[in-house]
Formats: sequence, structure tokens, C-alpha cells
Amino acid sequence: MLGYLRRRAQLKGVVGGSRGWTVLWAVLMGGRILRRLTSDKPDVVYTHELRPGDALVIRSEKTTGPEPSQG
Repeated sequence: MLGYLRRRAQLKGVVGGSRGWTVLWAVLMGGRILRRLTSDKPDVVYTHELRPGDALVIRSEKTTGPEPSQG
């Protein structure tokens, strides 16, 4: 719904010259920018492409025990 209103406001307001639609577009875009700036995005710690037959082991740092074997 917001995407529809944003596109409509851009066409009728920014491009079309309607002041009311331009104000609505500015409010919607401001909210979108604010949401992007304040959202918590997880940090990527490690990336690796897995091939067929590869395995992935996820464990916490507090886990004790033997290391997983490579291969």
C-alpha cells in the first residue's frame, strides 16, 4: 500500500506539480530513509560458498569439546 502511494505521489506531485501529493511523497520518503538509518542490520562475520558434499558446523565460542575434522 505504501509503495503504491509513494509511486502515485511521485507521479502526481513531483512530476505532475501537485503540492499536496509532493508533500505526501516527501513524508513517505522521509519515513523510508529514517527507517533505513535506524534499522539494526546484522554484521556479516563470515561468508563461504558451499559445494555439494560440504558441511557447515555452527557452534558458540563457549562450547568445549573436540574440533570438527576437516575433510
